[in-house]
Amino acid sequence: MRSAQSLRAICSLLILSAGSAASGDADAAIENANHIFNVIHDSMRQWGSSLHHNGVSFFLATVPAGTQLYHGTSKSTPVNGTEWLAFEPEHAMVFARPHRGPPPRQPDEGDDDENDRGHRDELRRRQPHGPGNGPPGPLPHVEAVDENDSGYLHIYATTKDLRLVYIDGMSAAKTTKGTLDSQDVLLFNNTLDDSPKEGQRGPMGESERAKKACEMAENEWDGHIDGVLRMEAGFEIILCAFERGLTPLRITQVKSDSRARGQGGRTNDRHAGPREDDGKRKGPPHGGPGHGSSRWMRAVSARYGGIGGNRVSINYENFVTAFSHDLDLFPEDSPLPRLGHLPSSELDAVRKELTARILAQDATGSPRNWQAITDMIVTRYADELSYLVSGNFTDAKSLHDHIEILLSPFIDYSARNTSLETERCATQFLPLETQDSQLLAARAVHSVAHSVCSTLLAAWGEEELDSAVRTIQALIDHLDWTTWKECRGCEVNEICVVPIWPEGTVSDYENPQCREASNPYEGDGESYWGGMHH
Repeated sequence: MRSAQSLRAICSLLILSAGSAASGDADAAIENANHIFNVIHDSMRQWGSSLHHNGVSFFLATVPAGTQLYHGTSKSTPVNGTEWLAFEPEHAMVFARPHRGPPPRQPDEGDDDENDRGHRDELRRRQPHGPGNGPPGPLPHVEAVDENDSGYLHIYATTKDLRLVYIDGMSAAKTTKGTLDSQDVLLFNNTLDDSPKEGQRGPMGESERAKKACEMAENEWDGHIDGVLRMEAGFEIILCAFERGLTPLRITQVKSDSRARGQGGRTNDRHAGPREDDGKRKGPPHGGPGHGSSRWMRAVSARYGGIGGNRVSINYENFVTAFSHDLDLFPEDSPLPRLGHLPSSELDAVRKELTARILAQDATGSPRNWQAITDMIVTRYADELSYLVSGNFTDAKSLHDHIEILLSPFIDYSARNTSLETERCATQFLPLETQDSQLLAARAVHSVAHSVCSTLLAAWGEEELDSAVRTIQALIDHLDWTTWKECRGCEVNEICVVPIWPEGTVSDYENPQCREASNPYEGDGESYWGGMHH
């Protein structure tokens, strides 16, 4: 007799099969193939996810057993219950500070839930572990110190493979630009209560998100999920039960800085930012990177191209995205997708599909790495397309000659056939067994590759240079690959700066530049996230 969970998984697979047959959704997947391609290519990458920061997609993700993760807090005792983890120690160390109140309010802050990020080390009130409820294994040795004097960096290792839902984009950024739509609107159906509670300092947004996500994991998703994976200035996990998936390796006291006590107890950093007139260093606004945060931002920029080390495995063959549904995701020509304007009933299909994927995850098998395939396409054509519109060609013939070089491997000069040539080019990087696949990733990747190849052939046939260049430029605008905004030639003491909440200007988004790592966000300008950046 099958278990209730097995029956639910079978029913979920039937729901998925029925949903994939809907013609409207099938058309949406092809219409949004460029966006779905970028969802795959940008996933778990700080760079692409910072530029395409409004994620509307959900992936099943796994962090393997034995992976080291980090937590910063004012407490010296190991964590029980729901809390956050960082993949980089520098990320966690920003929050390893005394419990002396939130970082100072910045001049442009509103009264929304952005400020609660400074309280993230208190998602759940800590209690010393009593007998029988501590984490597995011996507790790490901690020197007896005054917990009000400094903060602590906790280092944990996963004791099992953590099963997570990865919410793409910059989904840990507390903004009104759409970064939270996939959580607050889609997952939580606009039920988030971010009003202050008695005994709780500051708004409740992050605490409520963590609570609701873990309630969904336990109740709607039958315990198949251990937490959620998100990104801000670095990737992080909201883990629902530390005691069920981690063992503490060590807990170390960070260096205290008495000069920072008035600014939320920020730890000492020799690259710390400029001082206010009273001699105190500026704390990180909203719990974010802040001015002069060289240590953290160097760690962040090191993950522009990926989290690294196989620390996260993503299932690219069975993910869920609003782009595959017939939805108006770009209201009033919004440059990035939004969900808040949509009736809840229109998002129900996405919610059901996500639940079905999670409940059926044990039956998905070992997925193919479609991100690696998008990488081959982007690295093959990004620079070439840029070169073709660079103005270096003085006549149509020289442009045609270069395009012919690109396409010559796909041409049979004894029997020219543009349809066959386009398809040979489009399937160059697709595994043979996937070329007729109905998997979302396969269809989106094939569609984008086909667009690149057919556009090159069309430009080759244009008689006028300007017309051919316009054809290729339209393709570049449509593809919107974030690699085209990457800096080139940064010095060893510089990083390429893009807006990462809460820092960055409109100019940083439109034209990222190399800047000194010690002060990457130095300078004035209109803040990308609202207000003025000073």
